[in-house]
Amino acid sequence: DVSRVAHARGLAVHMDGARFANALATLGCSPADASWRAGVDLLSLGVTKNGGLLTDAIVVFAPDVAANIGYHLRRAGLVWSKMRFASAQIVAYVEDDLWLRLARQANAAAGGIAQRLSALAGIRLVAPVQANELFVELPSAQALEGLQAEGILFQRRGPRLARFVCRWDTGESECAALVAAIERQLGTATTPQANGAPS
Repeated sequence: DVSRVAHARGLAVHMDGARFANALATLGCSPADASWRAGVDLLSLGVTKNGGLLTDAIVVFAPDVAANIGYHLRRAGLVWSKMRFASAQIVAYVEDDLWLRLARQANAAAGGIAQRLSALAGIRLVAPVQANELFVELPSAQALEGLQAEGILFQRRGPRLARFVCRWDTGESECAALVAAIERQLGTATTPQANGAPS
């Protein structure tokens, strides 16, 4: 595995945990199993993408890294005055598994949208929905442009490919509105060109 190869070469392993809570909610494993027990030395624990405000956390499992992390953070300009007040929300975030409840809500919203979209002709989910993101290919660039014109927010990843992200507070009405907007665009979509290469 990655951590074994890295450690054999004297390298530390950093995990980008922007959606760490979403991953735990899907996998059903403990934070320890998904981090230090898997050989992770340093975890960037995402908070802002799961309901937090202006705060993420660095979790250090390697004692040699922990000894100097404060110095390096200050030198890089990542320590700011009154940071402790922003950081205090992390206590509430993890208490009583709030962070996992928020992640489950976001994941469930994405999963529900995916289930509805998979029943629509002309729609292709290009990757399994494993967290709170959906990667959806529509039949035409015109359909994506129509969604943008309707005010639907998404990231365009190609001529016909869109990335949708559900928040911790995405509700049923928003999920239904997205599916309805896509259905409207399917009614106006033109057939892709014959070569039809995926975006």
